[in-house]
Amino acid sequence: MEKINVWVIFGSRSVEHDVSITSAYGVMKWLEKSGKYNIYPIYIKQDGKWIYNNDFQDINNFKDTSKYDNLSFEIDMTSMKKFKFSQTKKWGMINKKETFELDVVFLVLHGVKWEDGTIQWIMELLDIPYVSTSVLGSAVWMNKALMKDVFKSNDIPITNYTVIYKDEDIDFEKLENTIKYPMFVKPCNLGSSIWISKADNIEDLKNAIEIAFYFDNEVIIEQAVPKPIELNCSVAQLHSEIITTHVEQPITKEEFLTFTEKYVSTDGGTMQWVKNKVKIPADISPELTQDIKSLTKKVYKILKCDGGAPRIDFLYDTVENKLYVNEINTIPGVMQLHLWVRSGYDVSQWFDWLIQTAFDRVFQNQRNIDFKSNIIDHTIEFKK
Repeated sequence: MEKINVWVIFGSRSVEHDVSITSAYGVMKWLEKSGKYNIYPIYIKQDGKWIYNNDFQDINNFKDTSKYDNLSFEIDMTSMKKFKFSQTKKWGMINKKETFELDVVFLVLHGVKWEDGTIQWIMELLDIPYVSTSVLGSAVWMNKALMKDVFKSNDIPITNYTVIYKDEDIDFEKLENTIKYPMFVKPCNLGSSIWISKADNIEDLKNAIEIAFYFDNEVIIEQAVPKPIELNCSVAQLHSEIITTHVEQPITKEEFLTFTEKYVSTDGGTMQWVKNKVKIPADISPELTQDIKSLTKKVYKILKCDGGAPRIDFLYDTVENKLYVNEINTIPGVMQLHLWVRSGYDVSQWFDWLIQTAFDRVFQNQRNIDFKSNIIDHTIEFKK
C-alpha cells in the first residue's frame, strides 16, 4: 500500500508555541510507529518563518533552530485538493529546490490565529483534508465569551460570567454585584491556563484585569466554584459515530490547574502521561460519569466541531453537587493521547480513523455549484 503524505503543522506565533512543539512530537511519533505515513514536519517559528526539515521529528532539535534559517519555504495554493510546498536550501553558491505534494494536513497548533479557525479556513477553501475541528467550531471555542454565550443559549450548565472590554470604563460596583468573590479573570483568547488569575477582593480583581488586558482586548470574569473537582473528557467522530474516552481527573496542588502543572511540573505534568498526576477513570460516581459523557457529545455537536479530537473540561461543585462545563479545547495539548490509550484505544488505529475522517469530510462538504446565469450579458458597460 502506498504511504499517505501527512503534513504536520505546528509551532506558530503564539504564547502556546512550545506546547505545540510537544504536541506535534507525540503525534509524529505515533504516525511513525504505524508505518503507514510519510511525515513532513512543518515548523512555524515564533517569528512567523515556516520551515520544513525531517530533523524536527526529534524533540532535541528545537533547542537551537537558527541553523535552519537558510531554508526558503514556499506554498503552492493554485491547485484544489492538493497542497504543494517547495523548499530551497543554499549550498554555498548553489540553491537546491525540492517540491513536495501532500495528501492530508494534521494541524497541531495552539492559540490565536492558528487554533481559532483561521488556518482551518485555508484548508476548507482549497478542499484540503485536515485533522482538526471545523472552522466554525474552532472559531467559536477560541473566544471564551462567545463560547459561553453559545453554551448558555443551549442550556449547557455553566458558571455565572460577565465580559469586559479594554476600551470601556469598568463599573466595579456593578461587576461585584454581578459576580461574587472569589472569581477568575481570563483573557478571552488564550489557552493552556496562561495568565488566568483568581481574585478574592477588589485589589486582586483590578490587578488581574490589568494583567489580562495586557494579552487581550476582551476579558471574561467567571464565578469560582467552591471546592471544585476538575474533570476532562475527550471526544472524536469516527465512522459517523461520536465516541468519548474515560473521564479523567487531574490531580492539582493549586486552586486550579496551572500551565506549570499541565506541562512542566518537576514531578510530571498532567498532559505528560504521568499516572500520579491524573486519575483515569476519575474517582466519581457512574451517574456523574454518564452525565459528563453525554454533555461532552452534546457540546461537540452544538459547536459543530465535525472532526479532530477535542477535549471538554468540566468543574464539579462538591458543595452543591453541581456539574458545570468549563470550556472546550479543540486541539488539546499533546492531543490528550494518554487519555485515549488509557481508555482502551489502539492509538495507531485511532490516528488512522482521524485521518480517514479528514478525507471523508472533504467528500461530504462538496457543494453543487452547477448554476449558470446570463447576468454578465445584462451588466451595464461603463464607457468613458
